[in-house]
Amino acid sequence: MYILGINAGHTATACLLKDGEVIGCISEERFSRIKNHSGFPRQAVKYLLELEKIGSCDLDMIVMDNNFKKDPFFEKKFLQAYTKKSRKDKILSKVGYKFPYLFSRYLKIKRPFFISRKKKNADKIKKKVSHIMGVPESKIEIADHHTLHAMSCCFNLPPNKKNLIFTLDGEGDGLCASVNLFDGKKFETISRTNKSASLGYLYSIATIFLGMKPLQHEFKVMGLAPYAKSHNVDKIYPLFEKLISVNSNLEFVSKFNMPFADHFFREEMEFVRFDVIAGAVQKLVEEKTVEWVLKSIRKTGIKNVSLSGGVFMNVKANQKISKLKEVKDFFVMPSCGDESNAIGACFYGYLAHCQKNNLKFSVKPIKHLYLGPKYDDMYIERLISENNLFKKYDISRPKEINKEIARLLASGEIVARCSGRSEWGARALGNRSILANPRNRDTVRILNETIKDRDFWMPFTPSILDRFEKIYIKNPKKIDAYYMIVTFDSTEKAKEDLPAAMHPYDFTLRPQIVRKEHNKDYYQILTYFEKFTGCGGILNTSFNLHGEPNVLTPEDALHTVENSDIKYLAMENYLFKKK
Repeated sequence: MYILGINAGHTATACLLKDGEVIGCISEERFSRIKNHSGFPRQAVKYLLELEKIGSCDLDMIVMDNNFKKDPFFEKKFLQAYTKKSRKDKILSKVGYKFPYLFSRYLKIKRPFFISRKKKNADKIKKKVSHIMGVPESKIEIADHHTLHAMSCCFNLPPNKKNLIFTLDGEGDGLCASVNLFDGKKFETISRTNKSASLGYLYSIATIFLGMKPLQHEFKVMGLAPYAKSHNVDKIYPLFEKLISVNSNLEFVSKFNMPFADHFFREEMEFVRFDVIAGAVQKLVEEKTVEWVLKSIRKTGIKNVSLSGGVFMNVKANQKISKLKEVKDFFVMPSCGDESNAIGACFYGYLAHCQKNNLKFSVKPIKHLYLGPKYDDMYIERLISENNLFKKYDISRPKEINKEIARLLASGEIVARCSGRSEWGARALGNRSILANPRNRDTVRILNETIKDRDFWMPFTPSILDRFEKIYIKNPKKIDAYYMIVTFDSTEKAKEDLPAAMHPYDFTLRPQIVRKEHNKDYYQILTYFEKFTGCGGILNTSFNLHGEPNVLTPEDALHTVENSDIKYLAMENYLFKKK
């Protein structure tokens, strides 16, 4: 039973499910080299079919949502929509901001038109995908955007227990949030919020107002927020607090249509310090999501909580939710932006298949996120020969490459690694990573200025051996911390061993706990590093140039090395050193 899940919108992605097991998942940006590529993920689909040695005719079902972008540079167009509005748009948004009641009445009048357009759009998508894939339209299923976000969590939910699944993003299919129930058999939505009350929109527009890119740099606002003085944030926070509330139906309710929030920032925040604005909008997201989850738990009596959707890429808000005493089991979908909808689409299709055929919905857990292509020694040898790379690099094949990487890291060197299957999602998890010694604070400056070109306030993150988890992070609820999707308070030992791999102001960590069964080679590097230094973690950051997707191929790796000050590059069993 093969199901292909597709996200053809922001961060286009494809996923292949075989008999309830995800066997591959990758975003189109890795192939196209366009950050957050939007559109049909043709190359990603091609890779998955070749991986399993099947054709499109072998697919039993293709599932996707009602979001088919034509422009790979959708993110750029989104920014232009807020910086270069037409005169008509400016007038409409101003009226919507000043007279929210009138605008809400206008939306209700237009609602039947929007519903009709949505259905017509779904029919067009089926026809287009049928043509692209060469499969009959009867094999193509169009599902609701937020349902797919929720279904993406299914691989890791406690079996035979009722779970609360929350979804929250900018928007999808006209919605920005939902509360759902799932017990392994039946999926039920109990609350939905229209995009007019979108926390995600508000955060993206704050990102624009602070001079950064929406749909990409929200994490920079989050990283900046802890630097703001709390007494300064408290002065302006009442203005933010009035913008959005949570009602008894578990819906977000807004003072005005959130896509018009640019007027709020221009009129109310014009002379407020940038860090204070970041602190206030971050506080709003933390407090409102906590309130939303808490009200949902009290209303349903269910304490098992899962989160998905782009807003939950906010690791600090996730930490606040996880700390609620009412929360028992807690899970956040790794890389839970729209790229996760490809996985959700697979599970949606599989659940529908099981229900139709009276089968048990039994999915195999995703134990790791190494779901993309790998390139063997033969490929690298051919690359070396065809490009005469010995002219640029000293190339060796150490007897124990993982031990040599650890030795270099222990001596203070920075090493880029491109080995094994590439990671799916936004996080580098060791196979496409830049690695460094976390004890040396100067590493941060070197990485920022000569390699990553990152903003000075942004923290780096650690990969930590599983046996050091209790030594370095405070995790009393034993939440899975394999995917860098939740922050934790650090211990005093962590502050001693990992100062370059934590937030330098609030000392939180966004860790990747590494287990041997997840990634044997990366675990071995960490083990050797611990033997050499006594430190059970290393600094791990994505292997890319600023503004580019993470590397995929050895060619991408060499491009990144040649356009930065990276000195060492490990690819499978080969070690490259710049001459």
